[in-house]
Amino acid sequence: MNWLEGLNPEQQQAVSHNYGPLLILAGAGSGKTTVLVARTGRLIDEKICESKSICVLTFTNKSARELKLRVQKKVGQQAKGLWAGTFHSFGLQLLRKNYKLVGLPAQFGILDQSDSQHVVKDLIKNIKNSTKEKFDIDKILNLINLNRCGKKASPDFVPEYHEMAEVLTPLYERELKKLGVTDFEGLLLEPLRLFKKYPEVLATVQNQYQQIMVDEFQDTNKEQLELVNFIAAKHLNLAVVGDDDQSIYGWRGAEIQNILNFPKAYDRCEVIKLERNYRSSSSILDLGNAVIQKNIKRHGKVLKSEKVKKPEHEKPEVFVLENEDEEADFVCREIMNFKAKGANYKDIAILYRSNTQGAFIESSLRRNQIPYSITGGTSIFDRKEAKDWLAFLKQSMDDDEVSYRRIFNVPPRGLGDTTLEKLAAYAETHHLNLPQASKKWFKAEISEKQGEIIDQFNNWLWTFPTRLLEDNTIGDSISKRFEFLVREIGYRDHLMKNTIDPVTGSGAIFDKRWQVIEIVGRILESFVGRRDPTLHSLKAFVDSMQLREDVGDDEEKQNKVQLMTFHASKGLEFPVVILVGLEEDLLPHKRLGGDIDEERRLLYVGITRAQERLILSYCRERKKQGLVRKVSPSRFLLETSNQLYTLFEMGSRPVVGSERDDLVKNFLNRTSPK
Repeated sequence: MNWLEGLNPEQQQAVSHNYGPLLILAGAGSGKTTVLVARTGRLIDEKICESKSICVLTFTNKSARELKLRVQKKVGQQAKGLWAGTFHSFGLQLLRKNYKLVGLPAQFGILDQSDSQHVVKDLIKNIKNSTKEKFDIDKILNLINLNRCGKKASPDFVPEYHEMAEVLTPLYERELKKLGVTDFEGLLLEPLRLFKKYPEVLATVQNQYQQIMVDEFQDTNKEQLELVNFIAAKHLNLAVVGDDDQSIYGWRGAEIQNILNFPKAYDRCEVIKLERNYRSSSSILDLGNAVIQKNIKRHGKVLKSEKVKKPEHEKPEVFVLENEDEEADFVCREIMNFKAKGANYKDIAILYRSNTQGAFIESSLRRNQIPYSITGGTSIFDRKEAKDWLAFLKQSMDDDEVSYRRIFNVPPRGLGDTTLEKLAAYAETHHLNLPQASKKWFKAEISEKQGEIIDQFNNWLWTFPTRLLEDNTIGDSISKRFEFLVREIGYRDHLMKNTIDPVTGSGAIFDKRWQVIEIVGRILESFVGRRDPTLHSLKAFVDSMQLREDVGDDEEKQNKVQLMTFHASKGLEFPVVILVGLEEDLLPHKRLGGDIDEERRLLYVGITRAQERLILSYCRERKKQGLVRKVSPSRFLLETSNQLYTLFEMGSRPVVGSERDDLVKNFLNRTSPK
């Protein structure tokens, strides 16, 4: 098979690389996925190494799945065994194999952010705090995680927060072990501890994986880089792909130095730049290049468009509006303008720096009946109903203390806090977990009536997985059986009781919450349906949900305008992109934009999402804290040549040629007597 066919010279060079460190600087729209797929496939096809010896680390499950499918399609059965997944998936797999060494039970749970917050809240209750300060749990948890990673916290935190986090860090880690769980931070930290403490485990992993590849390397943090360095240390066959100009996640721990310093960190590192862009027109790239070149700390590269020049490849356009209301109306006019010229709604994306800007745009879109969807919103599995039923599933298959506590009295079954406290006390005294203690309720001073309720609940949980997978008497599909069991336990009635308005009888809130249950059922059926309907596939589903991996319905994307923040747009592309709010204090952001270079990279990411047309706007004034204030255009726009875009200071294009004739004709038709 010719793996180099159809590739440009730089792509061919990257795909042909066999051994040693490699940095592929892949500019926006330069075909990095094609290169990753071709290199992976060639290594297998040409017997450089077996598929089971390749490890590809990504940041989304979707990326990993796409790579595996494309490689398998070209290589066939030889590709079976290739490991591709997220850093957290890798950590989970490693901990599942070595759970005893890190002091976890075989089927340990994974805490999400809200569960971790609950643990911290409980720990704080038992600490005497002389300042009587009410702590922000989010900030405390953030500091705890920084302590766990050995990182310095921002000086913005007051001393009391540092002191409290210092006390809580060891208590928090001890509590996780006691509960038999880890959290997302632990999925990176525990493997590192494992490698340091047990060299034989590290040696096994190093021998297993002879070729390591990392996608989106600019987004890696300190722990991820350390993990990669451990695995690749023996053979140094490490290929990383990324773009320092698209490093926009510093606020959540990503360290741009990882990609900037990579050639210095690895001797004889080969560096290949992919600068040919297959996405955007040359005029869009000219503006993008001009913006990003103002950053000094970067690997120098200039994107060049490979698109055939068309007459409609216009310069980017900048519109000046009076205020945010006018800006929102302007966005709707532009959408209707592109729609009239043949564009679909889904071809158009509106990008903004702050979610609050999106509210104005949303309001105007609704008023004009323009369909839209918001990308990067709240995940369905962040909803209470979904988390409740994930807890039911987890506890039904293996004892999980956190899950059991969550569902112990959900829906209410007469088991209050006192009952839970008695069981928890008995469990601690007799070195049991809570689910184990619940089976010995009669020894924990629990009344017989409540004990019977606990037994009934435990028995129901015990039969839950089998009935969900096999019981055709309650439904002919997993989604129908799931809904039946949700109703049977009384959860639907519980939702109705708490959401139906007793005065108006309105069930709008209930409908939304029940819809979450229906969606979870569909996703569960879709996931298990792609595998054998077994207990193992149910456990895989739970793992995927806990890792927030994309296992949802693969429904065709609806024809709607896409609204999103600049951050949420990364990795996407659209024929038409409208960037709103290009003003000082919004971009760069006054409160969130401390790193000016990263804010500039954010604009660069927004610009390079556009394929054919790029529209930018800013206002002369904007309401801030209830007052209308004058605002200035973003410095990022002012520091680029105005020859790179067309400026419309009146907020609209002048009417010319046939458009003017049509307007006059329509006016005369309306005013002439019939």
